Amino acid sequence: MNSVEFLKKQTQIIINLYNTNQFSLVINKAKILIKKFPEQMLPYNILALSLANTGKSEEGIDVLNKALKHHNNNIFIFNNLGLLNSNLDNNKLAKEYFIKALSINSEFVDALVNLANVFLKENKTELAEKNYLKALKFAKNNQHLEIINNALGLYYQQIGEFKKSIEHLKIVAKINPSNTQIDKLISTIHKYSDENDEHIKDMEKKIQIIKDKTKLKSLYFALGKAYEDIKNYKDSFNFLKLGNDIANTDMKYNVEQDIFLLNKIIELFKGFKNSFSLDSKKNFIFIVGMPRSGTTITEQIISSHQDVYGAGELPFLEKLIKKYILKDDIFIAENISNINVNYLESIQNEYVKKVEELEYNEKFLIDKAPLNFRWIGFIKILFPNSKIIHCKRDPMDTCFSNYKNSFSQNSLGFSYNLDDLGKYYNSYKNLMAFWNDIFSDQIYNLNYENLVINQKYETENLLKFCNLRWDEKCLIPHKNKKRVATASLEQIRKPIYQTSLKKWENYSEYLSSLKKVIS
Repeated sequence: MNSVEFLKKQTQIIINLYNTNQFSLVINKAKILIKKFPEQMLPYNILALSLANTGKSEEGIDVLNKALKHHNNNIFIFNNLGLLNSNLDNNKLAKEYFIKALSINSEFVDALVNLANVFLKENKTELAEKNYLKALKFAKNNQHLEIINNALGLYYQQIGEFKKSIEHLKIVAKINPSNTQIDKLISTIHKYSDENDEHIKDMEKKIQIIKDKTKLKSLYFALGKAYEDIKNYKDSFNFLKLGNDIANTDMKYNVEQDIFLLNKIIELFKGFKNSFSLDSKKNFIFIVGMPRSGTTITEQIISSHQDVYGAGELPFLEKLIKKYILKDDIFIAENISNINVNYLESIQNEYVKKVEELEYNEKFLIDKAPLNFRWIGFIKILFPNSKIIHCKRDPMDTCFSNYKNSFSQNSLGFSYNLDDLGKYYNSYKNLMAFWNDIFSDQIYNLNYENLVINQKYETENLLKFCNLRWDEKCLIPHKNKKRVATASLEQIRKPIYQTSLKKWENYSEYLSSLKKVIS
């Protein structure tokens, strides 16, 4: 076999391996090809993407930078450099690479979609829509059309234009009927009236045909929501359990690891006198709590104020803590007082830099990553002027609302098993009691039930705590045009209502094990 035939054969092998998610094998074979054929572009790109898929985006970026020596004007390398930098939340650099690619080929669909995705991540919704629609104009095949219409469906869903969202999602369903993630997205914003609903029938037909467990998982969660709408709670729970069981098996989650971390945080801050902090004048508002505890509606209320920018769930704080002082769930010191202040200053500076790239003009910024409840001690050290709002909700409603939803974040593995949910909730509750003991008057504990029953009173208190003057717009959060990308995106576009209270009781007979675990 000559070198040309060898290259052609090996290239097809690694493409097939990549398409079947066998990334470790791709990495090994692509490295060999690069040594033999350093001038070939594809091995660099596929190696970089495979590294990114195994959590090694930084290594992937190094590979692509080496590729630029041989291909210094290649749009695919620029596009992939943008993708990997976006993975690392280097959004400014990611946009620069996408724009470089587009300066060479203004009709490069992949770069247009990826650029739009970064704009959407930064809440620059008009720029996101502009680039999605431009990409749609240049789409040349069904693969492009599926990707772009899927992106537009998500985009319109997140900004509350549900009719447009469903139009684009239905286009995707026609192009690729086996794309069951579309069914899940449609179920989120569609209200089912009875079992004869066309979408319910369509999904039940798919269940009989589709064998792939990941695709079935999306259908199961979608049907769980559909049957809840029509008050068939038995079938609803059965479908939810099927979906959760698949997710739980796939994730191989171990709740003891999370419990270990939460306990280690308490050990780290034991004896902390709340007297040490770094200098910072930044006006950040952190909204924390268990997922599905009212964090999204709380952000919508406060970000309706003209002086507040709602940035959504920012990943920066956790990533920086893991970068500097937490290695494999072990802190680099046994007590917070023994952690080098230079590391804390690096976290502070890099967080501020990331936030400033969002280019907001308001006086206050909200970071609404719920699991930041773990880092409250760090928040008070890094940003002593920050306001912390802890959202609380009925434990059973909180836990079951997690169980009903399929999340994109791997950090929410506890949500797919009722026993794990209960154990995680207990550890969360224990840690919050610890933080409230240390920072008694510096955490606003907002009760979700009180908020929906007495909205104006609770809103007034929230704004006072944040040192914000009264703004009537905060009473109509459903009119807030801010992008919402959480599981609450459909409810958040309606006036605050009380029907979500005690919803778990409809499923009471199936939740006895959860109730026993929650202390």
